[in-house]
Amino acid sequence: MSTSFHDAPPLGERYDVGGGRRIYLHHAGTGTPAVVIEAGAGQFGLDYLNIFELCAKRTTCVLYDRAGSGWSDPVDGSRAAREIVTDLHNVLGLAGIEGPYLLVGHSGGGLLVRAFAQHFPDDVVGLVLIDPATEHMPRPLQEGAEAVVLAMLEELRRNPNILREWYPVLYAQWEKLPQEIRDPLIARHRDRAIVGFRELQNTPRIQEEVANGPILPDVPLIVLTGMQIDPEPGGSDEEKHAVNQIKLTEHTALVNSVPQGEHRVLQDAGHHLYAQRPEVVQAAVFSILDRVAKRSRHR
Repeated sequence: MSTSFHDAPPLGERYDVGGGRRIYLHHAGTGTPAVVIEAGAGQFGLDYLNIFELCAKRTTCVLYDRAGSGWSDPVDGSRAAREIVTDLHNVLGLAGIEGPYLLVGHSGGGLLVRAFAQHFPDDVVGLVLIDPATEHMPRPLQEGAEAVVLAMLEELRRNPNILREWYPVLYAQWEKLPQEIRDPLIARHRDRAIVGFRELQNTPRIQEEVANGPILPDVPLIVLTGMQIDPEPGGSDEEKHAVNQIKLTEHTALVNSVPQGEHRVLQDAGHHLYAQRPEVVQAAVFSILDRVAKRSRHR
């Protein structure tokens, strides 16, 4: 199977955002506000098809790929948060998905949906952050990480099936998908494995921009924190427990920093809690949709 950028995605379509560059987007459902999903670093929109389908039962739901990720065309060099979220804003308009939006961001995507809310505050009615990165968390790549990552990429080239061992939670989620989606998605991940590394390299820049950006609009914000240890490469269980405690502290501080913050902590799920406990994400999204609907009825 060829996995060039010219292959058609198994769902959705690509929209020209200027200069011949295309951004991939898929949407389903009807109603407002639309729910828009922002993937974590190295992940693609279709990785979140499970929560996409749950949310699309109630309202319009959107998933997409950032530039260079999944089925979106690449760009040269690293990008500012404002450039990334402007791409999303533009492609939503091209797809005819009108705001305001309820933004759902996982991991590094949590920083990006906050950046979207900072730059387009009138277009946001709420935020659901799934085990999000924050501006004060330790940098995701430490000294010497590049050599480790490049060695992993070489191992992946030699043994494509090793993804199953490295990321068992993600792989289990992919295997639940219909074959016509699963096979192209896994192949795309193998082909675009370097994307996650490049996005992690760019994380400190995004963290700094969000930290120094405008205040968030006064909208409901729910943070979901997964405290389970993830069965993935990198670090001992003891180190992962320590990172989780830092994460918990950071998430608590973020929730307390906004007027309408709410914190939901899961002991039985980890970083990919959207795959392990999709109903928890659905409940958070629907909770905000209920609040928005109630506020609209009382205007």
